[in-house]
Amino acid sequence: MTPSHCSDAPRWRRVATAVVFTCALLHAAPGKAADLVLTGARVYTVNPAQPWASELAVEDGRIVYVGEDASAFVDPGTRVVNLDGRMILPGFQDAHAHPASGGVKYTECPVFDLPDINAVLEGIRRCVQQNPEATLIRGAGWSMDQFEAGQLPARQMLDAIDATRALVFSDSDGHAMWLNSAALQRFNITAETPDPEGGVITRMTGTRTPSGSILEEAMNLVMAQWPAYTDEEIEAGLRWAQDHYLALGVTAVQDAYVELEGNSYYRSLPAWTALAESGDLKLRASLSLAWRAADGGQQLETMKQLRARYSGKRLRVDTIKFWADGVIETRTAMLLEPYTDQPDWHGLMMIPREDLMQHVPMIDAAGFQAHIHAIGDATVRYALDAIEAAWARNGRRDARHHINHLQFVHPDDIGRFRALDVGASFEPYWFYYDGYIRKLTIPRVGPERMRNAYPVRSILDTGARVAFSSDWSVTSADPLLGIETAVTHTDPHSNEGEVFLPEQRLSLDEAIAAYTIRAAELNFLDQQTGSIEPGKLADIIILDKDLFAISPGAISDSRVTATLIDGEVVYGALE
Repeated sequence: MTPSHCSDAPRWRRVATAVVFTCALLHAAPGKAADLVLTGARVYTVNPAQPWASELAVEDGRIVYVGEDASAFVDPGTRVVNLDGRMILPGFQDAHAHPASGGVKYTECPVFDLPDINAVLEGIRRCVQQNPEATLIRGAGWSMDQFEAGQLPARQMLDAIDATRALVFSDSDGHAMWLNSAALQRFNITAETPDPEGGVITRMTGTRTPSGSILEEAMNLVMAQWPAYTDEEIEAGLRWAQDHYLALGVTAVQDAYVELEGNSYYRSLPAWTALAESGDLKLRASLSLAWRAADGGQQLETMKQLRARYSGKRLRVDTIKFWADGVIETRTAMLLEPYTDQPDWHGLMMIPREDLMQHVPMIDAAGFQAHIHAIGDATVRYALDAIEAAWARNGRRDARHHINHLQFVHPDDIGRFRALDVGASFEPYWFYYDGYIRKLTIPRVGPERMRNAYPVRSILDTGARVAFSSDWSVTSADPLLGIETAVTHTDPHSNEGEVFLPEQRLSLDEAIAAYTIRAAELNFLDQQTGSIEPGKLADIIILDKDLFAISPGAISDSRVTATLIDGEVVYGALE
């Protein structure tokens, strides 16, 4: 890197490089034996100064050597493992996911990833049969594209399974709930119930009778009344999710929505801290505290107290999440121009623009990172406006604010990510023509606006920070699926079909960087993880194949054979 390039880089990136270099000098002195030496590997470091190696050494949880000959770090007490050509990568990091709530859903009554609505109904039927004493059955996982285009699920389909007990099933996105008639009655959702601010109760055609689906903030009508999930239930779900992530090679995650109170599975701070205090927390976790629009600035003091109390070695609690709009499928994402199939409608803001303009600068002044959900191009613009207002009011700092999802970004806003030093966080597994795109998105916005969808290459080419995430349990947490889709922009399962927005495809090295060092930057972990360099923590994964030696369509067929955090094997085996 030339001096001019160094001066162009953001200050926090230059500081991180200096810290890692200093650590390398301290930890890489030859002659000191290592605990673990891995040889015969294809080590892709995600370090531009040394992209490839074949051997590395680990001592006291840190990488002390990366190169071609680690023999100077071997003595009789060193464990030496020949990987026979397997690949080593930095551990994957997920910049936006819902591990605690997702784990609860998967340990409850999951109907995720089923092929069609008949399979979903059969899964619900089995769950009902397996819980004969329950008066309320909760589950999640159905998807909008399993229904006729433009339709949302009706209560009668669930009534046919059980009309006597309340059935409540959330969609995979977390933006809608499907209720049977007994559930509507139990939670007092009637023709007289008004739509709450930022939410919708769907109605029977020509009437105000609830049809069985509720959207966005209307879901709180149910969650405020249903039995609260206990700390123990949420902790059990979080433990399940941690095992799931480690098996996929994910070593760090940002939990994108942590409520401070309430009855839902999002109230996960006690579960995270229980794992941390027991020593069972393996993942490095950043928790995004949920900003409640109704509570305004008064909630900030509580968040400051939580930040001071709970941030520890593997747990960081200094991010605030603004869930600003909805999704295209339910027409709740906020668009600059009206929906094509509903020309008098622009969408919904769960957190109004004026609140973003007031409270993003407020939390920035308090030293928090802003994490903003924005699907529609209007919401993306409002989020950028709010961060720009924060810089104008407070001055710039190493905040690493980021906007997630970015399904639609107006061309005029592409360059603002670099200009404002705002991270752009995408879910790459969404970059292909699936049922959502074909059946729901294109009819909602029209083919012309689809050119503005997921502009990952356009934003990256400006020099902005682009990181990847999964939004699990909305969709798969597997980074290899995301990496393949980012490279091919085709269905990673069939490897067939038309290429989706081919001009937005990334190279393999760019996609890996987005799931490692770039995500580490948004997680404030890049000084210690995200690349394989002397002085950094030994958070690494081993794959059965060299991703650079196989066809792009085979990337997601690869498997993680071992995951190490601090040099400790937390999943799989080295041999």
